[in-house]
Amino acid sequence: MSATRAVAEGPGARAYQTILQRLRAGEVSPSDRLVDTALAAELNISRMPVREALLRLVHEGYLVGTTRGFSLPVLSREDIIEIFEVRRMLEPRAAASAAVAIDDYALAALSVALARAKKAAEEHNAVDLSEANINFRRTWLIATPNQRLAATIARFVDHVQVIRSATMEDPQIQQVVVRQLEHLHQAFQRRDTLMVYDLMGKFIDTAQQAFFDLAATQDEAAAREG
Repeated sequence: MSATRAVAEGPGARAYQTILQRLRAGEVSPSDRLVDTALAAELNISRMPVREALLRLVHEGYLVGTTRGFSLPVLSREDIIEIFEVRRMLEPRAAASAAVAIDDYALAALSVALARAKKAAEEHNAVDLSEANINFRRTWLIATPNQRLAATIARFVDHVQVIRSATMEDPQIQQVVVRQLEHLHQAFQRRDTLMVYDLMGKFIDTAQQAFFDLAATQDEAAAREG
């Protein structure tokens, strides 16, 4: 085994992937604190690889350091707007390029993700719908020829995971998400780059509006309680 591969498969890489997967799955709440010693004991590895993994996640914007461990960053309204702006600039172009390069295996994976999304919406299961949406996006991102672009998009999407999960609780949003996934699925099946580009932009606009609506509802509730 080469030295490079050994590093890639070492305890630090395992810790990084484990923590990142938990972040992507929404298993870490804003009030949680990730402590290197506790994670090291849980993963049965030494403290330093875990700390290196946590610091890497800080560098990538997933976490921030605190006096009591590591936590999710507190994103302001302006932060969220900027993230959606970046996504609006990058995702339609990446999705359009994926529509050209996508193979039959990936198209089948999109169909599976869409079927899961429909079932989750019927059952009002926000967690499953969120995971189906993630799988749908991950599939076309893998098909994107420019993988640096795909990795950048994935990171920005991950940064708003908590917000995305919260908006998925709304039954109306669930139906909108499913309809948009259906339209995107059809466009990918046809390998229609212009349609994919347009639909992806609309998908992001819908996600941003859902955030604004949720924020307004929370502000109104806070004002009533105040």
